[in-house]
Amino acid sequence: MTQPSITEETADQVAALWDREAEGLLRYTIVRTGSTEEGGDLVSRAFEAAAVDWATVGPRSQDAQRAWLRRTCMNMWIDGIRRSANLDRLRPELARRYQRAELNPADLVVLRQAADHCLHVINGLPTQQRAVAVLYFLEEQPSLVIAERLEITASGVRKHVSEARKKLQAELRAFVDDQHETRTAPREEASA
Repeated sequence: MTQPSITEETADQVAALWDREAEGLLRYTIVRTGSTEEGGDLVSRAFEAAAVDWATVGPRSQDAQRAWLRRTCMNMWIDGIRRSANLDRLRPELARRYQRAELNPADLVVLRQAADHCLHVINGLPTQQRAVAVLYFLEEQPSLVIAERLEITASGVRKHVSEARKKLQAELRAFVDDQHETRTAPREEASA
């Protein structure tokens, strides 16, 4: 398999990110995994992922880049645990915490309906607000990148995101309320 190539400028920017974040990220991963070797491997893989996806990672603020690296490390670690043939040999609390939960088919239907409804709501937004919502919620682009791409101010992006979020919350309240009622109903019957 061939590795994707990156530009010299990207390599320099990722190297600067390494100088700024690698030591703290290594401490973070060692604490989380309990292993110096595994922590070091996760850090290396996270920076490789950052280099490959620099168009997304690079424009973010320093704090957002740090958060992206930490989230990437933890996602890689959890994926490794899930794939590991040694999952059963892990401490029981880790095995319980990181195993995939069994999904109830009815919950899957409700989740699918909620996702479809979200898309319907987003598609019904005014043109500019819809463009911002798609870039922010679905493509997870940072506000500054969206502002530059759509040629609007960053505060305009935040305003559109806020309005879209309010609209989504209002429209999805029925799904949340149904989920809440389903979870609380058995307890109410039990106490009666």
